Amino acid sequence: MEKTTEQKKAIEATLKVLDQLKFQYGNSEEELEFMDAIFNEKQKMYDGKEWSHYSVDFYHDVFGIPTPYYSVVDAETMKVKGIYVDHGVFEIIYDKQGKPVKMKFISPSFPYDKQ
Repeated sequence: MEKTTEQKKAIEATLKVLDQLKFQYGNSEEELEFMDAIFNEKQKMYDGKEWSHYSVDFYHDVFGIPTPYYSVVDAETMKVKGIYVDHGVFEIIYDKQGKPVKMKFISPSFPYDKQ
């Protein structure tokens, strides 16, 4: 199935942030072609707020085992807000120029505003 323009933008935004943060992911031609962006309308997110987003699936081999991750791209701004891993979320922290500079781990076990 052909990807929409918005899906392509969400994937491009994800790849750019992953590269800027040096986050390891499978980047072979086959793995990049497999990436997909799924639209989710108004869901309660890790920060306790409701917002529409694209979730972009990607993989990374951990000890030889393909491990799925997905980024969360704000549907309105097309800005990557986080990367979901199996034990929580890495929230993306941006500098004043809008460049991603680091990640902050958010544990699902504690309230967002206390982390």
